[in-house]
Amino acid sequence: MTVIGTGVIGSAVVRACADSGLEVSVWNRTPERSERLAGRNVHVHEKAAAAIEASPIVLFCLLNYEVTHRVLDEAAADLSGRLVVQNASGVPDDVTPLRARVEAAGGRYLEAAILNYPDAIGTEDCFTVYGGAAEDFKELANVTEALSGKQVRLGSDPGYAKAYHVVSSAFYYAFVNGFLECSAIAESLGVPLNDFAESVPLYDPGFQNTIGVGLGLIARRDYTFEQAPLTSHLDVLNNLTGIAERAGIDQSYLGVMRERVLKAMEQGYRREHVAVLTEQFRSRRAAVHNR
Repeated sequence: MTVIGTGVIGSAVVRACADSGLEVSVWNRTPERSERLAGRNVHVHEKAAAAIEASPIVLFCLLNYEVTHRVLDEAAADLSGRLVVQNASGVPDDVTPLRARVEAAGGRYLEAAILNYPDAIGTEDCFTVYGGAAEDFKELANVTEALSGKQVRLGSDPGYAKAYHVVSSAFYYAFVNGFLECSAIAESLGVPLNDFAESVPLYDPGFQNTIGVGLGLIARRDYTFEQAPLTSHLDVLNNLTGIAERAGIDQSYLGVMRERVLKAMEQGYRREHVAVLTEQFRSRRAAVHNR
């Protein structure tokens, strides 16, 4: 197999595959990054074309699709018969042009997204999703086994795997933003950060319940929910917005949430679940679509 791009993610992929006994060809635009991986089962190439043509399976672990296209332009490598696996930052619209390019050159295409920090690669904590033909995913079996953890094919459409990645990434950054703002609030209120961290797992059942209940209501578009109606959130958000400001947080998500709740209440929603705010996103999306 070949890995093109030996940054943090690419290097972790190379190590995991080499440690599992696979022969790995590598290339990176900055040679030093590839050379430090040289050793047992790892073969460094000076040119991208040579690395690509050395293996029937080629994993691109570059920054984004633009860089992948640029490397392919410069390499002018033979892709015929090769399985090209793209793992890069991007959006679903990026997938079709790259897939078309690979297939026009006689190759086959899989979309991949590793949904963990690089140090999880090769461990049971690694979670990777794929999109593409079942037989191509099966051909990748030695690689997915080396990456370890949970390796899931989401279907034959590579674009769906990228869409899944986008949604997962958005959720991740929502979590990170919440974590950073809560840490600032904890410091401002004199709550030790370790105490805050220990409390987080205690909320897990509540998180799962909110997601489960909210998804059902969103699907039905019936948001009636007496246990925690929309009106119960406003006073809490008013308090939290003031606390966030005193903690030095500008443009807090708490203020954004409060404004959305106020808008929903102006629209007549009061006894509904907070998931009713989804209707604001749907309305705006429809308005943009109809322009």
